[in-house]
Amino acid sequence: MSRFVRFALAGAALALASCAPWDCDFDSHGACVEFETDPPDLDEAKARVDALLARELPFWGLANLSDWRVQFRDGAEYACYLAQRNDGCTDYVEKTLSVRVPPDAPGCFEAAELLHELGHYALGDPMHSAARWRDVEAAFAPLVWDHPAAPDACVKRYEGIRSGVWAVGEDRF
Repeated sequence: MSRFVRFALAGAALALASCAPWDCDFDSHGACVEFETDPPDLDEAKARVDALLARELPFWGLANLSDWRVQFRDGAEYACYLAQRNDGCTDYVEKTLSVRVPPDAPGCFEAAELLHELGHYALGDPMHSAARWRDVEAAFAPLVWDHPAAPDACVKRYEGIRSGVWAVGEDRF
């Protein structure tokens, strides 16, 4: 076997080994939904994720996330292209929207930056240059805590906060 073939096979094996398999807790709107730390009640979490995506997908003109993964994670340490720490990542290779649940918002995974990552998914705009990004921050309250079905944990943590949470810096990563 040639040196090139051995190198190619080793590279392919390494690439496959680095692809962690998805560990879906449930399916919602065509996506595998995965919690790094499972909420106390997965049936309730499913209902909440279903409702969250029903509110957030139309914001970007989307109907589903077929064959993608939505990952709710605990920490900021997450390799995303050139960044090693982040609150959210849209990984087109792994077909994963990975979002960090805010550490100061226990029980309110709805406050993770999923709406932001859905924007990257929908727009394909890593630099936030599209004018549509200007609408994201104002969506925080109605999507997270200021609606009739809002979870108590979200209302308790964010009630009254209408800006400053999902602010988007335009024309930069």
